[in-house]
Amino acid sequence: MSVTLSPSYSTTTDAPTLTDTNPSPVCSLLELNKRQPAIIDEIVANHRFGEIDGAISQRLKDLGFLPDTLVYIVAKGLFGKPPYAVQLSTGAQFSLRADELMKIKCRAITSA
Repeated sequence: MSVTLSPSYSTTTDAPTLTDTNPSPVCSLLELNKRQPAIIDEIVANHRFGEIDGAISQRLKDLGFLPDTLVYIVAKGLFGKPPYAVQLSTGAQFSLRADELMKIKCRAITSA
């Protein structure tokens, strides 16, 4: 006796893809709206950190702020000012200052 199982749900996915035919311009994470999903493009230098800029960049990378990672602002500070609570696609959340947010360049994902 053989049994064939078929799913009771649709097998097509309507999930958004990370590839975008019309990519949005690169902006800093500081410029995003709350809950606006974005894909990290790169971590750039910020002269305000001075000599420790390289260490700050490495720290952000070690925490998971890597290229092609989905990220969004979960919450903003008092009156919409930093620090911001930021969540990665892994589910990890971090509180970042304005200077750290400016180091993270990303592309906002807009719905079609």
